Amino acid sequence: MFRILLLVAVILIGYDAIAHQGSYTRSAWASVVGLTDSAVTSAKQLGQETRSEIREETGTRP
Repeated sequence: MFRILLLVAVILIGYDAIAHQGSYTRSAWASVVGLTDSAVTSAKQLGQETRSEIREETGTRP
């Protein structure tokens, strides 16, 4: 099953590269990168907020 999905993905990416100069593939990758960046930024903020709350509760300074 995975091989079939991989084959379909390769065919679609190849078709996009030939017929549309890769515009759909670039758009999809840009979306994935944007989502990943958003997730990483949110995780960093959550970690900083959690550390700040722990410091406030324990009375320690950074």
